[in-house]
Amino acid sequence: MPTPSSTLSQSCTSLSASHRASSSEGTTLASSSYSSSSTPNSFAYSAINITPSDIKRNDRGRIIPKLSPEFKGFWIESGQTDFDNTQGYGDWTPHIHPDGALYYFDSKRRIYTDADLSVDRGLELINYYAERLLRQAREKAGFPYDTCELVLERIGINQLGYYFVEPGKRCILWLTAVPSWTITRNLERVQSHVQLKYAMEAEYWTHCMFFPNNWSLTPILLAELEKMILHAVADSITSTTSVIPFDQEELAKMLDLTDRIKGGIDEPFLHAKSIVARFMENFALTKFFNFCGQPGARLNSDQAIFSKQKPRHSVFIQIVSICLFWAPCNYAKELDGIWVDKMINRVLWRQFVAKLNDDWSSLALTATVVLNANVAFLSLVVGDTLPRTFSYISAMTSVGVVVLGLILVRQNQRKEQNSAEQANLLLTRMSHPVFGTEALAIIYSLPYALLMWSMVFFVIAFACMIFGSATPVTQGAFSATGGLVCVFVFWTVWTTRAASERKDLPAWH
Repeated sequence: MPTPSSTLSQSCTSLSASHRASSSEGTTLASSSYSSSSTPNSFAYSAINITPSDIKRNDRGRIIPKLSPEFKGFWIESGQTDFDNTQGYGDWTPHIHPDGALYYFDSKRRIYTDADLSVDRGLELINYYAERLLRQAREKAGFPYDTCELVLERIGINQLGYYFVEPGKRCILWLTAVPSWTITRNLERVQSHVQLKYAMEAEYWTHCMFFPNNWSLTPILLAELEKMILHAVADSITSTTSVIPFDQEELAKMLDLTDRIKGGIDEPFLHAKSIVARFMENFALTKFFNFCGQPGARLNSDQAIFSKQKPRHSVFIQIVSICLFWAPCNYAKELDGIWVDKMINRVLWRQFVAKLNDDWSSLALTATVVLNANVAFLSLVVGDTLPRTFSYISAMTSVGVVVLGLILVRQNQRKEQNSAEQANLLLTRMSHPVFGTEALAIIYSLPYALLMWSMVFFVIAFACMIFGSATPVTQGAFSATGGLVCVFVFWTVWTTRAASERKDLPAWH
């Protein structure tokens, strides 16, 4: 199933940003007492329409300044017990997010900002844009000024981005019209306002996640989240193609967290609200990416909704598959089931990567056994050029298996490889307009194919030795046994391939 953002399996990223913000349930926006008459002309720019996903809280690039040599520390007063951050800037009060981020909230005007108000002209810039945007919102006909809140994000030296939040509708607002791709996160074929419902809701919960101080958890909200998790648990248990972006273990932990939060719903801590908002955002994004509520909604993770045609493999990979023991075609089919409509299924991708690592590790171990067998064989064969040649080839292909296995396992063990975003980026980069992900499928199949060739060449080398120096009785026994083994191998391959090609038939066929 396609997964969203950092925790989800959907790997479509935002067109205009890579980070997220959060919102708060709000009340009336008070009239501002700030004056912009003395504002420098350098601030006279239009504010830019942004979304909560555009707030770069996790990528500010801010550093803790280095202390000068003259700095010798400071005094802690006798009996001092208060070490909270009480440095305010007018009506702006500092708040600390459960993740540790510092942001400011103006409770009179219902405005949030992540901007550093301590920097030169930072407060002046924020107040100027706040007054200007609030005045435009009051004067704009039909704009829900009395119930919305404002968020400001500093973009440049003298420019800010903004968005309004309507908590009652779980949506984001702007003073001017914006193109639909602003919130579609690169999702294709979004053709109407109806399809934006869950995208808007996801942005709202992103906002709530980053600014949890001014909204409240309610029993109804927790009940809604709990029922969504319960349904997701049931779906993941009863279906192998669930579109839920979490596995059963993760869902069980989410359900446990939700139950614990219900017991402290009236507590003033922000942690629970941030957790709930994050879960709600993930479920909203899942609904959006799967076109929930639309005639063509995706109900299974391997269900393509952009095209009725099943992916077809090129002649190139079919020819290569013959040389590589059909492994590339098998991997290509698995990738087609994971990367459906150019969207990644996070759960299936993690399972696929884990399976690849296990396979490559076992193949590398087997290759060392074949390599040792070749070393022993070469010590026994003296003078025969042909058997030694094939044994050398077998040994080198075994080394290739070990090297490739180590490289690929190391590549997949990197932390970011398990994320939906990185997986989608990898598949996008490796995808070809004609061949799709076939190149990646071939790379993944190389350790297995090389090991098979290593064993083939070892058998050929052994056969050359037998038929070159053994007695007729030994040659006959070897031929009979080898022929029987070949029959069993080809029969197993034929049967399993035929069964996989008929997997759509009922089990009783």
